[in-house]
Amino acid sequence: MKLDFRTKFILTIVLGIVVVEGSVSQKYPFLGILLVVFPYILALFDREKSLFFKGLFYTVIALLGQKFLPHFQGNFLAMVLTLYCGIILRIIPGVMMGYYGVTTTKMSDLVYSLTRMKFPDFIIIPISVMFRFFYSIKEDYKVINEAMYMHGLTLKNFFKNPARIIEYKFVPLLMITSQTADNVSISAMTRGMRVGEERSSISNASLKFYDYILILFSLFLTILFIKVKLC
Repeated sequence: MKLDFRTKFILTIVLGIVVVEGSVSQKYPFLGILLVVFPYILALFDREKSLFFKGLFYTVIALLGQKFLPHFQGNFLAMVLTLYCGIILRIIPGVMMGYYGVTTTKMSDLVYSLTRMKFPDFIIIPISVMFRFFYSIKEDYKVINEAMYMHGLTLKNFFKNPARIIEYKFVPLLMITSQTADNVSISAMTRGMRVGEERSSISNASLKFYDYILILFSLFLTILFIKVKLC
Protein backbone atom coordinates (compact mmCIF):
# COMPACT_ATOMS: atom_id res chain seq x y z
CA MET A 1 0.00 0.00 0.00
CA LYS A 2 1.93 3.01 -1.31
CA LEU A 3 0.51 6.20 0.14
CA ASP A 4 0.97 9.63 -1.34
CA PHE A 5 3.20 11.98 0.64
CA ARG A 6 0.31 14.44 0.98
CA THR A 7 -1.62 11.81 2.93
CA LYS A 8 1.38 11.10 5.14
CA PHE A 9 1.87 14.82 5.74
CA ILE A 10 -1.75 15.33 6.80
CA LEU A 11 -1.65 12.28 9.06
CA THR A 12 1.57 13.48 10.69
CA ILE A 13 0.07 16.87 11.55
CA VAL A 14 -3.30 15.55 12.77
CA LEU A 15 -1.92 12.53 14.62
CA GLY A 16 0.81 14.57 16.28
CA ILE A 17 -1.62 17.20 17.60
CA VAL A 18 -4.37 14.78 18.69
CA VAL A 19 -2.06 12.31 20.44
CA VAL A 20 0.12 14.92 22.18
CA GLU A 21 -2.91 16.83 23.47
CA GLY A 22 -4.38 13.59 24.85
CA SER A 23 -8.03 14.53 25.43
CA VAL A 24 -9.32 12.19 22.70
CA SER A 25 -7.27 9.30 24.10
CA GLN A 26 -8.63 9.93 27.59
CA LYS A 27 -12.26 9.95 26.46
CA TYR A 28 -11.89 7.11 23.95
CA PRO A 29 -9.15 4.77 25.29
CA PHE A 30 -9.39 2.19 22.49
CA LEU A 31 -9.15 4.88 19.82
CA GLY A 32 -6.19 6.30 21.74
CA ILE A 33 -4.39 2.94 21.57
CA LEU A 34 -5.16 2.70 17.84
CA LEU A 35 -3.64 6.15 17.26
CA VAL A 36 -0.50 5.21 19.17
CA VAL A 37 0.14 2.08 17.07
CA PHE A 38 -1.19 3.58 13.82
CA PRO A 39 2.25 4.57 12.40
CA TYR A 40 3.55 1.05 13.04
CA ILE A 41 0.53 -0.49 11.28
CA LEU A 42 1.26 1.65 8.22
CA ALA A 43 4.90 0.58 8.43
CA LEU A 44 3.82 -3.06 8.38
CA PHE A 45 1.83 -2.44 5.17
CA ASP A 46 5.01 -0.95 3.73
CA ARG A 47 6.96 -4.10 4.72
CA GLU A 48 8.83 -2.33 7.52
CA LYS A 49 8.47 -5.33 9.83
CA SER A 50 11.33 -4.37 12.11
CA LEU A 51 9.80 -0.96 12.80
CA PHE A 52 6.39 -2.55 13.41
CA PHE A 53 7.58 -5.09 16.00
CA LYS A 54 9.86 -2.63 17.80
CA GLY A 55 7.12 -0.02 18.00
CA LEU A 56 4.58 -2.58 19.17
CA PHE A 57 6.97 -3.90 21.82
CA TYR A 58 7.72 -0.47 23.31
CA THR A 59 4.05 0.50 23.16
CA VAL A 60 2.93 -2.62 25.03
CA ILE A 61 5.53 -1.93 27.74
CA ALA A 62 4.28 1.66 28.03
CA LEU A 63 0.64 0.55 28.27
CA LEU A 64 1.49 -1.99 30.97
CA GLY A 65 3.59 0.59 32.77
CA GLN A 66 0.70 3.04 32.68
CA LYS A 67 -1.60 0.38 34.13
CA PHE A 68 0.69 -0.45 37.05
CA LEU A 69 1.84 3.15 37.62
CA PRO A 70 -0.46 3.74 40.65
CA HIS A 71 1.42 0.99 42.53
CA PHE A 72 4.70 2.96 42.32
CA GLN A 73 3.58 6.42 43.38
CA GLY A 74 6.01 8.59 45.29
CA ASN A 75 9.36 7.07 44.30
CA PHE A 76 12.03 7.36 41.62
CA LEU A 77 10.68 4.42 39.62
CA ALA A 78 7.31 6.17 39.30
CA MET A 79 9.02 9.25 37.87
CA VAL A 80 10.99 7.21 35.33
CA LEU A 81 7.91 5.16 34.37
CA THR A 82 5.77 8.29 33.97
CA LEU A 83 8.40 9.87 31.72
CA TYR A 84 8.71 6.71 29.61
CA CYS A 85 4.94 6.30 29.20
CA GLY A 86 4.52 9.96 28.33
CA ILE A 87 7.19 9.86 25.64
CA ILE A 88 6.03 6.57 24.07
CA LEU A 89 2.29 7.25 24.20
CA ARG A 90 2.22 11.00 23.55
CA ILE A 91 5.32 12.18 21.66
CA ILE A 92 6.65 9.18 19.72
CA PRO A 93 3.51 8.46 17.58
CA GLY A 94 3.70 11.82 15.82
CA VAL A 95 7.47 11.56 15.44
CA MET A 96 7.22 8.02 14.02
CA MET A 97 4.47 9.08 11.63
CA GLY A 98 6.78 11.77 10.28
CA TYR A 99 9.69 9.32 10.15
CA TYR A 100 7.55 6.81 8.25
CA GLY A 101 6.37 9.49 5.84
CA VAL A 102 9.88 10.62 4.98
CA THR A 103 11.66 7.26 4.84
CA THR A 104 9.01 5.60 2.64
CA THR A 105 8.78 8.43 0.11
CA LYS A 106 11.06 8.93 -2.88
CA MET A 107 12.60 12.37 -3.10
CA SER A 108 11.00 13.04 -6.50
CA ASP A 109 7.57 12.16 -5.07
CA LEU A 110 8.18 14.35 -2.03
CA VAL A 111 9.12 17.38 -4.13
CA TYR A 112 6.21 16.78 -6.52
CA SER A 113 3.72 16.45 -3.64
CA LEU A 114 4.97 19.61 -1.94
CA THR A 115 4.65 21.43 -5.26
CA ARG A 116 1.06 20.20 -5.67
CA MET A 117 0.35 21.41 -2.13
CA LYS A 118 1.42 24.90 -3.29
CA PHE A 119 4.43 25.10 -0.99
CA PRO A 120 6.73 27.95 -2.08
CA ASP A 121 10.08 27.14 -3.71
CA PHE A 122 12.06 28.70 -0.86
CA ILE A 123 10.68 25.92 1.37
CA ILE A 124 10.73 23.02 -1.11
CA ILE A 125 14.34 23.50 -2.21
CA PRO A 126 15.89 23.51 1.31
CA ILE A 127 13.80 20.49 2.29
CA SER A 128 14.93 18.59 -0.82
CA VAL A 129 18.59 19.47 -0.26
CA MET A 130 18.39 18.68 3.46
CA PHE A 131 16.92 15.20 3.03
CA ARG A 132 19.35 14.33 0.25
CA PHE A 133 22.16 15.50 2.51
CA PHE A 134 21.08 13.34 5.47
CA TYR A 135 20.56 10.31 3.23
CA SER A 136 24.08 10.70 1.78
CA ILE A 137 25.59 11.11 5.25
CA LYS A 138 23.76 8.00 6.43
CA GLU A 139 25.26 5.95 3.59
CA ASP A 140 28.75 7.38 4.18
CA TYR A 141 28.47 6.65 7.91
CA LYS A 142 27.59 3.04 7.11
CA VAL A 143 30.68 2.74 4.89
CA ILE A 144 32.89 4.21 7.64
CA ASN A 145 31.55 1.68 10.17
CA GLU A 146 32.22 -1.18 7.76
CA ALA A 147 35.81 0.01 7.24
CA MET A 148 36.34 0.31 10.99
CA TYR A 149 34.93 -3.18 11.52
CA MET A 150 37.44 -4.59 9.04
CA HIS A 151 40.26 -3.04 11.12
CA GLY A 152 38.83 -4.33 14.40
CA LEU A 153 37.71 -0.90 15.60
CA THR A 154 34.34 -1.78 17.14
CA LEU A 155 32.45 -0.67 20.23
CA LYS A 156 33.67 -3.81 22.01
CA ASN A 157 37.19 -2.43 21.82
CA PHE A 158 36.21 1.15 22.63
CA PHE A 159 37.74 1.22 26.09
CA LYS A 160 41.02 -0.28 24.85
CA ASN A 161 41.73 2.66 22.57
CA PRO A 162 38.89 5.23 22.66
CA ALA A 163 40.91 8.06 21.07
CA ARG A 164 41.70 5.98 17.99
CA ILE A 165 38.10 4.86 17.51
CA ILE A 166 36.79 8.44 17.83
CA GLU A 167 39.45 9.69 15.41
CA TYR A 168 38.76 7.02 12.79
CA LYS A 169 35.00 7.57 13.02
CA PHE A 170 34.55 11.33 13.23
CA VAL A 171 37.49 12.75 11.26
CA PRO A 172 36.43 11.00 7.99
CA LEU A 173 32.80 11.85 8.74
CA LEU A 174 33.57 15.56 9.13
CA MET A 175 35.57 15.59 5.89
CA ILE A 176 32.81 13.74 4.02
CA THR A 177 30.14 16.06 5.46
CA SER A 178 31.76 19.13 3.95
CA GLN A 179 32.17 17.46 0.56
CA THR A 180 28.63 16.03 0.61
CA ALA A 181 27.12 19.46 1.32
CA ASP A 182 28.78 20.86 -1.82
CA ASN A 183 27.77 17.86 -3.94
CA VAL A 184 24.13 17.99 -2.84
CA SER A 185 23.92 21.73 -3.56
CA ILE A 186 25.41 21.21 -7.03
CA SER A 187 22.99 18.31 -7.62
CA ALA A 188 20.02 20.53 -6.74
CA MET A 189 21.16 23.18 -9.22
CA THR A 190 21.73 20.52 -11.90
CA ARG A 191 18.16 19.28 -11.44
CA GLY A 192 16.90 22.78 -12.17
CA MET A 193 15.71 23.52 -8.64
CA ARG A 194 15.64 27.31 -8.65
CA VAL A 195 13.28 29.72 -6.97
CA GLY A 196 10.48 30.95 -9.22
CA GLU A 197 11.21 28.63 -12.14
CA GLU A 198 8.95 25.80 -13.32
CA ARG A 199 10.49 22.37 -13.65
CA SER A 200 9.36 19.01 -14.92
CA SER A 201 9.06 15.92 -12.75
CA ILE A 202 9.27 12.20 -13.41
CA SER A 203 7.04 11.49 -10.41
CA ASN A 204 3.63 9.94 -11.06
CA ALA A 205 2.42 10.36 -7.47
CA SER A 206 -1.34 10.72 -7.13
CA LEU A 207 -4.05 10.30 -4.53
CA LYS A 208 -5.55 6.80 -4.62
CA PHE A 209 -8.41 5.06 -2.83
CA TYR A 210 -6.43 4.39 0.37
CA ASP A 211 -5.25 8.00 0.43
CA TYR A 212 -8.82 9.29 0.39
CA ILE A 213 -9.82 6.85 3.14
CA LEU A 214 -6.96 8.02 5.40
CA ILE A 215 -7.64 11.68 4.62
CA LEU A 216 -11.27 11.14 5.67
CA PHE A 217 -9.95 9.42 8.82
CA SER A 218 -7.80 12.50 9.51
CA LEU A 219 -10.86 14.71 9.02
CA PHE A 220 -12.82 12.50 11.43
CA LEU A 221 -10.06 12.83 14.04
CA THR A 222 -10.00 16.59 13.62
CA ILE A 223 -13.77 16.90 14.09
CA LEU A 224 -13.68 14.54 17.08
CA PHE A 225 -10.81 16.50 18.61
CA ILE A 226 -12.71 19.80 18.27
CA LYS A 227 -15.87 18.20 19.67
CA VAL A 228 -14.05 16.84 22.72
CA LYS A 229 -12.37 20.19 23.38
CA LEU A 230 -15.66 22.11 23.14
CA CYS A 231 -17.65 19.70 25.32
